Amino acid sequence: MKSGNVLKHFEMSWPEFEVHAKKTNFAILPVGAIEQHGPHLPMGTDVIIGEYLAERLALATGAILLRSLAYTPSFSCRYYPGTVRVSDDTFTSELVEIAESLYIHGIDIIYVFLSHLGAAAACKAAERKLLLTSKARLVNLLLPGYQEALDKFCSSEKWHKTYVHAEEYETSAMLAIRPDLVDMSKAVKEYPEIDPLLGPISIPWNEFSKSGVVGDATVAKVETGQAILDYIYKKSVEIIQIHQDSLKS
Repeated sequence: MKSGNVLKHFEMSWPEFEVHAKKTNFAILPVGAIEQHGPHLPMGTDVIIGEYLAERLALATGAILLRSLAYTPSFSCRYYPGTVRVSDDTFTSELVEIAESLYIHGIDIIYVFLSHLGAAAACKAAERKLLLTSKARLVNLLLPGYQEALDKFCSSEKWHKTYVHAEEYETSAMLAIRPDLVDMSKAVKEYPEIDPLLGPISIPWNEFSKSGVVGDATVAKVETGQAILDYIYKKSVEIIQIHQDSLKS
């Protein structure tokens, strides 16, 4: 392996994996998306954020770090050029089969680290299917504490109580992780009118957001991004520890 103390599954030989799987029975799987993130951020934004946090979590917990999944459900942004979407059913099946494959080799639990809200339903479906059909287990971590962190560290007004996309948070996070991929000269502020049927009906985002940004990306700062990332990381470690402790009782 070439990654110091981070146990990267992708870089291991099979004998190395066999040794490490005898020492730890859990892994971390980052789940992102390849979808539009406005005119100023790359389409791999969710993947980059997820990998950054998942690597920190693997280092802190001793978990094996799995290769991230990037091609995932992206229903809302599917009409923006470049966005790649797979169905919820396809992605659910993939997660179930990944978990069952690794279970054979000693990985009982996979902590799915979600940095993409659009994949949450499929991840929940996979977790429930395994509960009914297998001894392999998924634990879904959807950016734990991110809403609290936004309230605490962001200066801009939220566009929606649930949805964030390419605005202050994600732009700030990218400035902290990969500033070379952020073009702040193209960052915009866009607060579309919220359709009261958004949620009850799956409305394609291109119908109400010209830029693909919902909120204010122009006020993003490195310091804001790092503070939010650190907050999510700490909350995630707490949840993993609580879950691990529950297995011992």
